[in-house]
Order: sequence, then C-alpha cells, then structure tokens
Amino acid sequence: LSQKEFAIARILLGSPGAVLSKEQLISRAWALPSASDNNVEAYISFLRKKMAHVGSKAKIETIRSVGYRLTEGD
Repeated sequence: LSQKEFAIARILLGSPGAVLSKEQLISRAWALPSASDNNVEAYISFLRKKMAHVGSKAKIETIRSVGYRLTEGD
C-alpha cells in the first residue's frame, strides 16, 4: 500500500462499522486540508482493488451522500 492508502485503511480499521465522511478522512489522512473529495474517491478505489487482489473478505462500502464504512464481506 502507498502511504496514503495505508493511512486511510488504518482510519477505517480503527472505526469498524462506523460511517466516515470524506471530510473526516481528509482531516485525518492528509496533513493539508487541500485534498478534495476526488482524492478520497481515488484512494478508496485503489484500496478496493488491492483488497480484491489479495482476496480480502472486508469491503469498503459507500454510503451515498454520507461517506464510507468498512464491513465484513460475504
């Protein structure tokens, strides 16, 4: 994982089941508040692909207009 992917994964793992907004992820994972929603979406996509590649059962679920949460997969 890249440094940013690891930071986001750690935040999600630290709050299992909790819905975290893009703003919360930006404030916790980026040192500067200049990151945009698109940055979060891109890194979530990178994480999802890497999780699928290793066969992880955990999933990052999108809660529309709210944020993301880490869930136990099927």
